[in-house]
Amino acid sequence: MSWRSYIVPVFQALLVHALVIAAFTFNWESDTGKELPPPPQVVQAKILTMADPIAARKEAARKKEAARKKSEAKRRAAEKRKREEAKRKAAENKKAEAKRKAEAKKKADAKKKAEAKRKADAEKKAAEEKAAQQRAEEKRRQEQLAREKAERLKQEQLLADSLADEIAAAQEEDDRIAAQSYDGLVRQRIMENWHIPLSARNGMVAKVVVHFLPTGEINTVALYKSSGDAAFDRSAVLAVQRVGKIEELQQLEPRAFDKYFRKRIIKFRPEDLDR
Repeated sequence: MSWRSYIVPVFQALLVHALVIAAFTFNWESDTGKELPPPPQVVQAKILTMADPIAARKEAARKKEAARKKSEAKRRAAEKRKREEAKRKAAENKKAEAKRKAEAKKKADAKKKAEAKRKADAEKKAAEEKAAQQRAEEKRRQEQLAREKAERLKQEQLLADSLADEIAAAQEEDDRIAAQSYDGLVRQRIMENWHIPLSARNGMVAKVVVHFLPTGEINTVALYKSSGDAAFDRSAVLAVQRVGKIEELQQLEPRAFDKYFRKRIIKFRPEDLDR
């Protein structure tokens, strides 16, 4: 700095000193006669400060530095607040973004789960419907097979029954023919042993029941129906008993024997024999 820059401050300092000296020279008194109080120390400090250009510069520099530091501190505090606010907002944004993503993921998972359930339900329903259809088709098939089998068995049974009827009819005819031939032999043997009593008259009829054994032997003989004449009835029973056995009956089929000769009723009439 040049010396000219000190002229004004020096002049101001000298002026202040002159005023102070003048104040102390004159005896200023108020109307009450009391002295004025001494000037405040701050004025003296100011006078001293103004009197010292270097100190003034230092004070100004100090204040400026203090102001700068204060401003810097405010700036830093503002920047810190700004950073903290930005950090807070960033944290809030991050939290909000995380929440949004979590909700989006939750919705996506729920949608995916619902879609998977819908698909699984649809597949299950389709499988159940298919299984039900297969069961229904299998049931119809089994019912059809059962009907066909029943019809086949019915036809087979009808055929078997028809064949059995034919066989039975043929056997019946064979048995009847065989029985007729053996019946003539039985009657012949019995009639050969029948002695008609003198009391017999035409029109009399006595019936005798005879039980044969498969060997042809006569097991039992009994009067089945009386003619009304005791002698005639007795002669009929005795005629059968005298025969005793007809060996030819052993040649009959058991079926024919059981049907025609195991129990046989013999009719006796006087007209059947010549006395």
